[in-house]
Amino acid sequence: METLHQDTSLSQQDRHTKMMDIHQTGDAQIRALLDSTQQKKWDEMQARRERGQGHHHGPPDAGDRQPPPPQP
Repeated sequence: METLHQDTSLSQQDRHTKMMDIHQTGDAQIRALLDSTQQKKWDEMQARRERGQGHHHGPPDAGDRQPPPPQP
């Protein structure tokens, strides 16, 4: 995935499309290994992940950090 992310020979849209294909294939392979209860939980986790995308404006733990103290 990192190699694809750094591939400058593809347009940003093409890289995004390939990454989405990789994610969908991986998700399908994982889901196929789960029983029905696990599949339901997996689907819920994926839905939460999808709703959360696009709301990050910094590192994942940015909200947990205290701002630096003011300089005198």
